[in-house]
Amino acid sequence: MTGPRPAFAVSNDGRWRLRTPDGTPFLSVGVVHADDTNLRYPHNIDLFRSRYGGSRRRWLREGLVHDMTSWGFNTLGWTSEYVSGTGLALDGGVVDLGHSDGLPPDDLAAAGVPYTLSLRVAEIEHWNGTPAYRDPRAPAFAQWCDHLARTLCRPDDPLLLGYFLVDVPSWYRHPTGAGYPEADLPRIAEAYYGVSTEAIRRHDPHHLILGDRYGTRTGVPDAVLDAMAQYVDVLSVQTFPGPEPRALEESLALIGRWHERTSRPVLIADTGNWCPTVMNPWRTGSARDQRERAAGYVASAEAFTERPWCLGWHWCSWLENPHRGFGLKDPWDEPYRDLTDAVTETNHRLTRLVQGRTEG
Repeated sequence: MTGPRPAFAVSNDGRWRLRTPDGTPFLSVGVVHADDTNLRYPHNIDLFRSRYGGSRRRWLREGLVHDMTSWGFNTLGWTSEYVSGTGLALDGGVVDLGHSDGLPPDDLAAAGVPYTLSLRVAEIEHWNGTPAYRDPRAPAFAQWCDHLARTLCRPDDPLLLGYFLVDVPSWYRHPTGAGYPEADLPRIAEAYYGVSTEAIRRHDPHHLILGDRYGTRTGVPDAVLDAMAQYVDVLSVQTFPGPEPRALEESLALIGRWHERTSRPVLIADTGNWCPTVMNPWRTGSARDQRERAAGYVASAEAFTERPWCLGWHWCSWLENPHRGFGLKDPWDEPYRDLTDAVTETNHRLTRLVQGRTEG
Protein backbone atom coordinates (compact mmCIF):
# COMPACT_ATOMS: atom_id res chain seq x y z
CA MET A 1 0.00 0.00 0.00
CA THR A 2 1.13 3.56 -0.63
CA GLY A 3 1.05 6.33 1.95
CA PRO A 4 -0.74 9.67 1.72
CA ARG A 5 0.09 11.78 -1.32
CA PRO A 6 2.15 14.94 -0.63
CA ALA A 7 -0.17 17.92 -0.31
CA PHE A 8 -0.51 21.30 1.37
CA ALA A 9 -2.04 21.20 4.86
CA VAL A 10 -3.10 23.59 7.62
CA SER A 11 -1.88 23.57 11.19
CA ASN A 12 -2.44 25.62 14.34
CA ASP A 13 0.32 26.20 16.87
CA GLY A 14 -1.22 29.38 18.27
CA ARG A 15 -1.19 30.77 14.75
CA TRP A 16 -2.87 29.14 11.79
CA ARG A 17 -0.43 28.24 9.00
CA LEU A 18 -0.35 26.63 5.63
CA ARG A 19 2.36 24.03 5.30
CA THR A 20 3.93 22.75 2.10
CA PRO A 21 3.99 19.01 1.39
CA ASP A 22 7.35 18.76 3.18
CA GLY A 23 6.01 20.59 6.25
CA THR A 24 7.56 24.02 5.64
CA PRO A 25 5.41 26.99 6.76
CA PHE A 26 3.93 28.78 3.77
CA LEU A 27 2.36 32.24 3.64
CA SER A 28 0.24 32.20 0.47
CA VAL A 29 0.85 35.53 -1.28
CA GLY A 30 -0.97 35.20 -4.56
CA VAL A 31 -2.26 37.00 -7.61
CA VAL A 32 -5.83 36.80 -8.91
CA HIS A 33 -7.16 37.01 -12.48
CA ALA A 34 -3.86 36.26 -14.23
CA ASP A 35 -4.98 35.40 -17.78
CA ASP A 36 -3.10 35.70 -21.04
CA THR A 37 -6.30 36.79 -22.82
CA ASN A 38 -5.70 40.23 -21.30
CA LEU A 39 -2.81 40.47 -23.76
CA ARG A 40 -4.94 39.53 -26.75
CA TYR A 41 -6.88 42.75 -27.24
CA PRO A 42 -6.29 44.85 -30.39
CA HIS A 43 -4.20 47.32 -28.36
CA ASN A 44 -1.69 44.70 -27.18
CA ILE A 45 -1.88 41.50 -29.24
CA ASP A 46 1.18 42.52 -31.26
CA LEU A 47 3.11 42.80 -28.00
CA PHE A 48 1.90 39.35 -26.93
CA ARG A 49 3.16 37.90 -30.20
CA SER A 50 6.52 39.68 -30.17
CA ARG A 51 7.27 39.21 -26.46
CA TYR A 52 5.86 35.71 -25.91
CA GLY A 53 5.50 34.29 -29.41
CA GLY A 54 1.72 34.21 -28.98
CA SER A 55 2.16 31.27 -26.57
CA ARG A 56 0.33 30.94 -23.27
CA ARG A 57 2.92 28.54 -21.88
CA ARG A 58 5.73 30.93 -22.79
CA TRP A 59 3.84 33.86 -21.22
CA LEU A 60 3.35 31.80 -18.06
CA ARG A 61 7.04 30.91 -17.84
CA GLU A 62 8.76 34.08 -19.08
CA GLY A 63 6.17 36.66 -18.09
CA LEU A 64 3.81 35.81 -15.27
CA VAL A 65 5.87 33.44 -13.12
CA HIS A 66 9.11 35.34 -13.66
CA ASP A 67 7.60 38.64 -12.57
CA MET A 68 5.32 37.44 -9.78
CA THR A 69 8.03 35.44 -8.03
CA SER A 70 10.53 38.30 -8.30
CA TRP A 71 7.90 40.54 -6.66
CA GLY A 72 7.44 38.11 -3.76
CA PHE A 73 4.25 36.38 -4.89
CA ASN A 74 4.22 32.60 -4.59
CA THR A 75 0.70 31.43 -5.52
CA LEU A 76 -1.57 31.55 -8.54
CA GLY A 77 -5.02 32.27 -7.18
CA TRP A 78 -8.34 32.30 -9.03
CA THR A 79 -7.53 32.90 -12.71
CA SER A 80 -11.06 33.42 -14.06
CA GLU A 81 -11.12 36.93 -15.54
CA TYR A 82 -13.77 39.63 -15.52
CA VAL A 83 -14.52 40.28 -19.20
CA SER A 84 -17.82 42.21 -19.35
CA GLY A 85 -20.13 44.45 -17.38
CA THR A 86 -19.92 47.94 -15.99
CA GLY A 87 -19.29 47.43 -12.29
CA LEU A 88 -20.52 45.67 -9.17
CA ALA A 89 -24.00 46.52 -7.94
CA LEU A 90 -23.55 45.75 -4.26
CA ASP A 91 -26.79 47.22 -2.95
CA GLY A 92 -29.45 46.31 -5.45
CA GLY A 93 -29.56 46.33 -9.21
CA VAL A 94 -28.62 43.58 -11.60
CA VAL A 95 -25.23 43.65 -13.31
CA ASP A 96 -24.19 40.64 -15.35
CA LEU A 97 -20.42 40.53 -14.92
CA GLY A 98 -19.22 37.86 -17.31
CA HIS A 99 -16.18 35.85 -16.27
CA SER A 100 -13.93 33.56 -18.26
CA ASP A 101 -13.30 29.92 -17.42
CA GLY A 102 -9.78 30.67 -16.25
CA LEU A 103 -6.52 29.03 -17.26
CA PRO A 104 -6.63 25.31 -18.11
CA PRO A 105 -5.53 23.07 -15.21
CA ASP A 106 -2.71 21.53 -17.24
CA ASP A 107 -1.26 24.97 -17.92
CA LEU A 108 -1.54 25.96 -14.28
CA ALA A 109 0.17 22.77 -13.19
CA ALA A 110 2.97 23.38 -15.70
CA ALA A 111 3.69 26.87 -14.34
CA GLY A 112 5.85 25.42 -11.56
CA VAL A 113 4.41 27.40 -8.63
CA PRO A 114 1.64 26.62 -6.12
CA TYR A 115 -1.78 27.18 -7.63
CA THR A 116 -5.51 26.81 -6.98
CA LEU A 117 -8.37 25.29 -8.94
CA SER A 118 -12.04 26.23 -8.95
CA LEU A 119 -15.05 23.94 -9.18
CA ARG A 120 -18.05 26.13 -10.02
CA VAL A 121 -20.65 23.84 -8.52
CA ALA A 122 -23.48 26.43 -8.69
CA GLU A 123 -24.20 29.56 -10.70
CA ILE A 124 -25.31 31.71 -7.77
CA GLU A 125 -22.67 34.45 -7.77
CA HIS A 126 -23.75 37.92 -6.63
CA TRP A 127 -22.32 39.37 -9.86
CA ASN A 128 -24.21 36.87 -12.02
CA GLY A 129 -27.14 38.58 -13.75
CA THR A 130 -28.74 35.22 -14.57
CA PRO A 131 -28.25 33.02 -11.50
CA ALA A 132 -29.49 29.43 -11.45
CA TYR A 133 -30.74 28.30 -8.03
CA ARG A 134 -30.91 24.55 -8.48
CA ASP A 135 -31.72 22.37 -5.49
CA PRO A 136 -28.49 20.77 -4.19
CA ARG A 137 -30.60 18.00 -2.64
CA ALA A 138 -31.55 16.73 -6.10
CA PRO A 139 -29.62 13.87 -7.78
CA ALA A 140 -28.64 16.17 -10.65
CA PHE A 141 -26.51 18.30 -8.31
CA ALA A 142 -24.55 15.27 -7.12
CA GLN A 143 -24.03 14.17 -10.70
CA TRP A 144 -22.78 17.62 -11.70
CA CYS A 145 -20.38 17.82 -8.76
CA ASP A 146 -18.98 14.39 -9.54
CA HIS A 147 -18.47 15.42 -13.16
CA LEU A 148 -16.52 18.52 -12.11
CA ALA A 149 -14.44 16.62 -9.59
CA ARG A 150 -13.48 13.74 -11.85
CA THR A 151 -12.67 16.22 -14.63
CA LEU A 152 -10.66 18.78 -12.66
CA CYS A 153 -9.20 17.14 -9.55
CA ARG A 154 -5.45 16.48 -9.53
CA PRO A 155 -4.82 14.24 -6.52
CA ASP A 156 -1.13 13.63 -7.22
CA ASP A 157 0.07 17.20 -7.75
CA PRO A 158 2.12 18.56 -4.80
CA LEU A 159 1.92 22.12 -6.21
CA LEU A 160 -1.88 22.25 -5.93
CA LEU A 161 -2.88 24.35 -2.92
CA GLY A 162 -6.54 23.33 -3.00
CA TYR A 163 -9.99 23.73 -4.50
CA PHE A 164 -12.28 26.76 -4.45
CA LEU A 165 -16.00 26.44 -5.07
CA VAL A 166 -18.13 29.50 -5.99
CA ASP A 167 -17.12 33.16 -6.10
CA VAL A 168 -19.24 35.46 -3.87
CA PRO A 169 -22.31 33.23 -3.64
CA SER A 170 -25.57 35.05 -2.96
CA TRP A 171 -27.85 32.72 -1.00
CA TYR A 172 -31.24 34.34 -0.52
CA ARG A 173 -30.90 38.06 -1.34
CA HIS A 174 -29.68 38.10 -4.92
CA PRO A 175 -30.26 41.41 -6.78
CA THR A 176 -32.42 39.59 -9.34
CA GLY A 177 -34.82 38.56 -6.61
CA ALA A 178 -33.70 34.96 -6.93
CA GLY A 179 -32.44 32.83 -4.10
CA TYR A 180 -33.18 29.95 -1.79
CA PRO A 181 -36.02 30.35 0.76
CA GLU A 182 -34.43 31.63 3.96
CA ALA A 183 -36.22 29.07 6.10
CA ASP A 184 -34.72 26.25 4.02
CA LEU A 185 -31.14 27.53 4.19
CA PRO A 186 -29.84 25.13 6.87
CA ARG A 187 -30.92 22.08 4.87
CA ILE A 188 -29.94 23.62 1.51
CA ALA A 189 -26.46 24.61 2.73
CA GLU A 190 -25.91 21.24 4.39
CA ALA A 191 -26.63 19.48 1.10
CA TYR A 192 -24.62 21.97 -0.95
CA TYR A 193 -21.42 21.54 1.05
CA GLY A 194 -21.91 17.87 1.88
CA VAL A 195 -22.50 16.78 -1.70
CA SER A 196 -19.87 19.02 -3.35
CA THR A 197 -17.07 18.18 -0.92
CA GLU A 198 -17.91 14.47 -0.98
CA ALA A 199 -17.41 14.54 -4.74
CA ILE A 200 -14.03 16.24 -4.36
CA ARG A 201 -12.92 13.81 -1.65
CA ARG A 202 -14.00 10.88 -3.79
CA HIS A 203 -11.59 11.91 -6.53
CA ASP A 204 -8.95 13.63 -4.37
CA PRO A 205 -8.74 12.76 -0.66
CA HIS A 206 -5.49 14.67 -0.19
CA HIS A 207 -5.79 18.35 -1.03
CA LEU A 208 -7.40 21.22 0.85
CA ILE A 209 -10.96 22.34 0.14
CA LEU A 210 -10.84 26.14 0.15
CA GLY A 211 -14.60 26.57 -0.17
CA ASP A 212 -16.56 29.50 -1.55
CA ARG A 213 -15.05 32.98 -1.64
CA TYR A 214 -17.47 34.94 0.58
CA GLY A 215 -17.64 38.70 0.08
CA THR A 216 -17.51 41.02 3.07
CA ARG A 217 -19.77 43.52 1.33
CA THR A 218 -22.39 40.95 0.35
CA GLY A 219 -22.16 38.90 3.55
CA VAL A 220 -23.05 35.29 4.28
CA PRO A 221 -25.88 33.89 6.44
CA ASP A 222 -24.98 32.17 9.71
CA ALA A 223 -26.73 29.00 8.58
CA VAL A 224 -24.40 28.81 5.60
CA LEU A 225 -21.31 29.39 7.74
CA ASP A 226 -22.42 26.65 10.12
CA ALA A 227 -22.89 24.17 7.30
CA MET A 228 -19.62 25.13 5.60
CA ALA A 229 -17.59 24.64 8.78
CA GLN A 230 -18.40 20.92 8.81
CA TYR A 231 -16.95 20.23 5.37
CA VAL A 232 -14.44 22.89 4.31
CA ASP A 233 -10.80 23.22 5.42
CA VAL A 234 -10.37 26.96 4.85
CA LEU A 235 -12.67 29.97 5.10
CA SER A 236 -11.99 31.91 1.90
CA VAL A 237 -12.99 35.56 1.75
CA GLN A 238 -12.80 38.43 -0.69
CA THR A 239 -12.71 41.96 0.66
CA PHE A 240 -12.36 45.34 -1.02
CA PRO A 241 -12.74 47.68 1.94
CA GLY A 242 -12.08 51.00 0.20
CA PRO A 243 -9.92 53.93 1.27
CA GLU A 244 -11.76 55.08 4.42
CA PRO A 245 -9.50 54.87 7.49
CA ARG A 246 -11.74 52.45 9.37
CA ALA A 247 -12.87 50.36 6.40
CA LEU A 248 -10.05 47.81 6.58
CA GLU A 249 -10.45 47.31 10.33
CA GLU A 250 -14.21 46.88 9.97
CA SER A 251 -13.74 44.28 7.24
CA LEU A 252 -11.19 42.39 9.31
CA ALA A 253 -13.47 42.49 12.34
CA LEU A 254 -16.24 40.90 10.29
CA ILE A 255 -13.89 38.23 8.93
CA GLY A 256 -12.70 37.61 12.49
CA ARG A 257 -16.30 36.96 13.58
CA TRP A 258 -16.74 34.50 10.72
CA HIS A 259 -13.52 32.79 11.79
CA GLU A 260 -14.70 32.53 15.38
CA ARG A 261 -18.05 31.06 14.32
CA THR A 262 -16.52 28.45 12.00
CA SER A 263 -13.13 27.78 13.66
CA ARG A 264 -11.68 27.72 10.15
CA PRO A 265 -8.43 29.50 9.18
CA VAL A 266 -8.86 32.29 6.65
CA LEU A 267 -7.44 32.87 3.20
CA ILE A 268 -8.00 36.38 1.85
CA ALA A 269 -8.69 34.98 -1.60
CA ASP A 270 -9.38 38.25 -3.46
CA THR A 271 -8.50 41.78 -2.40
CA GLY A 272 -7.26 44.91 -4.11
CA ASN A 273 -7.65 48.58 -4.93
CA TRP A 274 -7.60 50.82 -7.98
CA CYS A 275 -7.07 54.33 -9.26
CA PRO A 276 -7.66 56.27 -12.48
CA THR A 277 -5.35 55.21 -15.33
CA VAL A 278 -4.73 56.10 -18.95
CA MET A 279 -7.07 53.34 -20.12
CA ASN A 280 -9.59 53.72 -17.30
CA PRO A 281 -9.70 57.39 -16.23
CA TRP A 282 -13.20 56.92 -14.75
CA ARG A 283 -12.00 54.34 -12.20
CA THR A 284 -12.49 56.37 -9.01
CA GLY A 285 -13.51 55.63 -5.45
CA SER A 286 -10.39 53.91 -4.16
CA ALA A 287 -6.91 55.47 -4.50
CA ARG A 288 -5.93 58.62 -6.35
CA ASP A 289 -2.78 57.21 -7.96
CA GLN A 290 -0.42 54.23 -7.94
CA ARG A 291 1.46 55.54 -4.89
CA GLU A 292 -1.76 55.50 -2.89
CA ARG A 293 -2.49 52.02 -4.20
CA ALA A 294 0.93 50.97 -2.89
CA ALA A 295 0.21 52.45 0.54
CA GLY A 296 -3.07 50.56 0.59
CA TYR A 297 -1.34 47.32 -0.31
CA VAL A 298 1.21 47.73 2.48
CA ALA A 299 -1.45 48.54 5.07
CA SER A 300 -3.63 45.61 4.03
CA ALA A 301 -0.79 43.07 3.89
CA GLU A 302 0.52 44.12 7.30
CA ALA A 303 -2.95 43.92 8.82
CA PHE A 304 -3.54 40.48 7.33
CA THR A 305 -0.21 39.22 8.65
CA GLU A 306 -1.04 40.43 12.17
CA ARG A 307 -4.13 38.20 12.32
CA PRO A 308 -3.27 34.72 13.66
CA TRP A 309 -6.11 33.23 11.61
CA CYS A 310 -4.80 34.48 8.25
CA LEU A 311 -3.08 32.04 5.88
CA GLY A 312 -2.24 34.70 3.27
CA TRP A 313 -3.76 37.00 0.68
CA HIS A 314 -4.31 36.99 -3.10
CA TRP A 315 -4.13 40.35 -4.86
CA CYS A 316 -6.48 41.51 -7.58
CA SER A 317 -5.31 41.69 -10.25
CA TRP A 318 -2.41 40.99 -12.62
CA LEU A 319 -2.83 43.07 -15.78
CA GLU A 320 -5.27 45.92 -16.39
CA ASN A 321 -7.91 45.38 -19.04
CA PRO A 322 -10.69 47.66 -20.33
CA HIS A 323 -13.32 46.01 -18.12
CA ARG A 324 -11.57 45.33 -14.83
CA GLY A 325 -9.75 48.65 -14.90
CA PHE A 326 -6.85 47.90 -12.54
CA GLY A 327 -3.85 45.62 -12.15
CA LEU A 328 -0.23 45.32 -11.08
CA LYS A 329 0.71 45.87 -14.73
CA ASP A 330 -0.66 48.31 -17.26
CA PRO A 331 -2.48 47.20 -20.45
CA TRP A 332 0.84 47.08 -22.30
CA ASP A 333 2.43 44.56 -19.91
CA GLU A 334 4.56 47.08 -18.03
CA PRO A 335 4.50 47.17 -14.21
CA TYR A 336 3.14 50.15 -12.32
CA ARG A 337 6.47 50.67 -10.59
CA ASP A 338 5.16 53.01 -7.90
CA LEU A 339 2.99 50.07 -6.87
CA THR A 340 5.13 47.03 -7.59
CA ASP A 341 8.28 48.35 -5.89
CA ALA A 342 6.36 48.69 -2.61
CA VAL A 343 4.62 45.36 -3.17
CA THR A 344 7.96 43.60 -3.67
CA GLU A 345 9.49 44.95 -0.47
CA THR A 346 6.36 44.19 1.53
CA ASN A 347 5.92 40.64 0.25
CA HIS A 348 9.51 39.64 0.95
CA ARG A 349 9.55 41.34 4.36
CA LEU A 350 6.31 39.80 5.61
CA THR A 351 7.14 36.35 4.27
CA ARG A 352 10.44 36.48 6.18
CA LEU A 353 8.58 37.70 9.26
CA VAL A 354 6.16 34.78 9.28
CA GLN A 355 9.00 32.34 8.60
CA GLY A 356 10.99 33.89 11.44
CA ARG A 357 8.12 33.52 13.86
CA THR A 358 7.97 29.84 13.06
CA GLU A 359 11.71 29.25 13.39
CA GLY A 360 11.80 31.19 16.64
